[in-house]
Amino acid sequence: MSPLLEVKGLKVDFHLENRIVHAVEGVDLQVRRNETVVLAGESGSGKTITTLALTRILPAPARIVAGQVLLEGRDMLALEEKKLYSIRGGVIAYIFQEPASFLNPVLTIGEQIVEAVIWHQRLGRQEAQDQGRELLRQVRIAEADRVFNSFPHQLSGGMNQRAFIAMALACKPSLLIADEPTTSLDVTIEAEILKLLTELKEKVGFSLLFITHNLAIARKISQRIYVMYRGRVVENGLTEDIFKDPKHFHTRELIAAYHKIGKL
Repeated sequence: MSPLLEVKGLKVDFHLENRIVHAVEGVDLQVRRNETVVLAGESGSGKTITTLALTRILPAPARIVAGQVLLEGRDMLALEEKKLYSIRGGVIAYIFQEPASFLNPVLTIGEQIVEAVIWHQRLGRQEAQDQGRELLRQVRIAEADRVFNSFPHQLSGGMNQRAFIAMALACKPSLLIADEPTTSLDVTIEAEILKLLTELKEKVGFSLLFITHNLAIARKISQRIYVMYRGRVVENGLTEDIFKDPKHFHTRELIAAYHKIGKL
């Protein structure tokens, strides 16, 4: 069976005023259906830029200069911009670190979920509102009505992240990309969010591409790991194989860092 997502030779450059920075240099990766894959590496290694390139939502100085991004066999880099509208948020959805930074502060959580549901699923407003409340319950928010009518600043970081996950799932994506979604949360809430994502993946049936620098998290949730270093994938394999016999020095550094603080 062909993979859901296949990235081949992806290269992204930043065109700055006086120089060009090679941010992503020939990345290859695959995500199969209903699989959890971790993209790991230190800050600045190119993880986030790689995943933003998949749907061409890069910051202005960045340009994709080579490669293919095959989603269910279609090359995302060859599609017209208007054809990407239904894919962004629909087929591929994102959740990020610091969700409050990505939620609209002047709209309630409910309004933001309803907007996504109406846009991608073409439902009426009442049906979209009912679905929005159900999505909040699905991400284990007990007071779904209260949260539905709340603004982001009225909620905790963990609650905003749950609401953000609900919004991402509103359009029933095939692939959910989670970019350091637990970094700003305390360890208890982090564990709850990781468990929630794992359970939702099995229940809803999406694939999960999880970005992290924390190999303790990677070991808990993933089937396979890709390790990035200075814009390149330097090692990849089954999760337990990576831990048993890491080949690249940066992989060994990441593992050693968490051994030292007792996380693995």
